[in-house]
Amino acid sequence: MALPYMSRWRKFYSTALTFWIPIKIYRRLLRAILQLGVIRYFHTIKTDRANKFTNQIAIGTIMKDEGPYLKEWLDFHILVGIKKFFLYDNESSDNTKKILKPYIKKGIVEYNYIPGAQQQYAAYVDILNKHSFDTKYIAFIDLDEFLVPVKHKTVPAFLKTLPKNFTCVVVSWVMYGSSGHVKKPKGLVIENYKYHQPKPSGCKSIVNPRLITRLKLHISDVAGFVIDEKGRKLGYINQTNNPPSANKLRCNHYFTKSYQEFQKRLARGGGANGPKSKRNKEKQKMFQKLDTNPVYDNIMDKYIEPVKKFKL
Repeated sequence: MALPYMSRWRKFYSTALTFWIPIKIYRRLLRAILQLGVIRYFHTIKTDRANKFTNQIAIGTIMKDEGPYLKEWLDFHILVGIKKFFLYDNESSDNTKKILKPYIKKGIVEYNYIPGAQQQYAAYVDILNKHSFDTKYIAFIDLDEFLVPVKHKTVPAFLKTLPKNFTCVVVSWVMYGSSGHVKKPKGLVIENYKYHQPKPSGCKSIVNPRLITRLKLHISDVAGFVIDEKGRKLGYINQTNNPPSANKLRCNHYFTKSYQEFQKRLARGGGANGPKSKRNKEKQKMFQKLDTNPVYDNIMDKYIEPVKKFKL
């Protein structure tokens, strides 16, 4: 198993042995090492230094009926240096499998079918169990999220600027709204939606899968320091009101898109929860709350033509 067995006893003694440490960052570090297992922790640190991983970084995600967005999402991430994807299909009824066929054939995508409701956590655990030892870092993001290197050409180039063999780096969300679209426009997501919130809100992470002590959908607990894009060690992370900066690497989150697409999203549901059947007034109220468009940003313009012209 990739994840340690977190018995009540292990949680108790790791807490009891570390409560006296005054600095929270180091208290959490030692507690996580005890939860993972001291021998396992130091063995992982040692072997990671010598290991030549098959994949330096991969993206893992679960999806359902994402056909209209799938090729753009894959091609963009390939252009920014991601060479491996672990994709879990949660009962898609569209042309998802057909779109993925050339990527699967090339070995870029590892495809898995996972039926049932609320399967996101199960999919992520399966990724960890299968790929913790052949993939150095894994980013767990969704199909409406794009990892964008701001000052480097690729995500791997950015990762080289961080402390060597880091454990977990937080990537802050830049939340996009509808850009005034009521119906789904023609063209790419990255060319149609260019307005977002004034500051980051929410986070995802890129993590060493071998040092996870507790898997979470945004930022997992790890035996090691959690750092920001500048390599600084983080303590408590206020994802909602004060997430880390997003000046070097950010996660563009196209959550609402147009109102038409937002309605379909609620009806379809996600991997973490099922469909949300709400009345039209409730849907409209939720959309208005999430539809944030005050800041224009053309950071993705340079990718529009390369993504459109991309061929395997």
